[in-house]
Amino acid sequence: MPKLTRRQFAASAGVLAAVAMLPGCSDSEESSGGDQRSDAPKERIVVVGAGMAGLAAARRLADAGKDVTVLEARDRIGGRMWTNTSLGVPIDLGAAWIHGTENNPLTELADEVGARRVETDFDRPVLYQDGRELSSEVVQNTLERWQQIAKDLGTLSDNAGDHESVANGLAEVADMNDPLIQWAVASEIVGEYAADPEELSLKWLGNEGEFDGPDVLLPGGYQELAQHLARGLDIQLGTEITRVTYDDQKVRLETSQGAVDADRVILTIPLGVLKAGTITFDPPLPHEKQAAIERLGFGLLDKVVLKFDQPFWPDADVLGLVGADQPVPFLINGEAFADAPLLVALRGGRDARAREALSDEDAVAQVVAALKAPNPTGSLVTRWAADPYARGSYSFIAVGSSPDDMDALAEPINDRLAFAGEATNPEFFATVHGAYQSGIREAERILG
Repeated sequence: MPKLTRRQFAASAGVLAAVAMLPGCSDSEESSGGDQRSDAPKERIVVVGAGMAGLAAARRLADAGKDVTVLEARDRIGGRMWTNTSLGVPIDLGAAWIHGTENNPLTELADEVGARRVETDFDRPVLYQDGRELSSEVVQNTLERWQQIAKDLGTLSDNAGDHESVANGLAEVADMNDPLIQWAVASEIVGEYAADPEELSLKWLGNEGEFDGPDVLLPGGYQELAQHLARGLDIQLGTEITRVTYDDQKVRLETSQGAVDADRVILTIPLGVLKAGTITFDPPLPHEKQAAIERLGFGLLDKVVLKFDQPFWPDADVLGLVGADQPVPFLINGEAFADAPLLVALRGGRDARAREALSDEDAVAQVVAALKAPNPTGSLVTRWAADPYARGSYSFIAVGSSPDDMDALAEPINDRLAFAGEATNPEFFATVHGAYQSGIREAERILG
């Protein structure tokens, strides 16, 4: 598998080297307390959501001496970061990779907690078609063909109209009847953007930034970073927000645990939840912001994790399953990061949505049958679209949308109601570091 599609398409784009504003504050910040007089009541700040964006914002504000409370609907922190240990080792069922280690704020955060990292090699997959392993020559040829297709798509993207999709571009530059190219699209487009080519804007394909360096997994799971940021914070779990009432003086949150009043609120609600309209805003959100919510896409990437008594697969980081009826296009070798005989299968887009209707048993059985594998000793199946507090996995720029919509989503209202999360970061959307940066951005906006 070649480097992830974003990296291919972003190679010619300017990548912003984001400043890593890590938790902590200077002596001057501590002494000034944000310029508040010691005898004046502290401004109350509420952060909604204990995912990476919310934790980053709350950590920064708390370290600056602010009165901050985090309200989280789930019974755990992390949001779309979810490290599960039920199979005996930490497995990230949501976000898993640090994408690009150089100048990435998460790298320094991982250094702070001493988190071990393992690089994933996407360049040497082992592919199977009709139950047989394809030769290395066939695989290499497929990768080279895909690299050329990616370049051609990049050229088309430069001149694409607002309503052209990646599917339109693929129809011009790729043989979409070729099973190997279909696999490449499923792995490199759908698996990367969590959306299908018909949904993705061709004009903005690869417009996002990338950090240099490898993609790395955390053997201890993203929980290490989440717990580090959460230390000492006032986090109220099991508190679901149902209504947000705001004006230019204050914000009131109606929650499952009663009403909460605040001077300022930072909402880090996933775009999928905003699109679902399960939270009422009074007054309604400004037209430009609501329109941005409707135009932007929110994708889906699900996992089926299988644990076995012993490995039966070759020594490769990535295994690919070629064919239209395959239950997943690719799997990650868990031996590389979990020191256990694990396979983590991933699928995205409409195929993932359709298969969320399967029972755990059927979802596992499909992958086991495709691999011609023995019965696993344990398994896990995700359904992020069905999760009421996520409604999917992460954002993408849909046909008819643009990065301007992410800017509109990020715009605060009345200087009282702020918005953060990966979908508010047009440079690094759909990433954990993008979520982190957005939380820091809104905290710094409050701190002035």
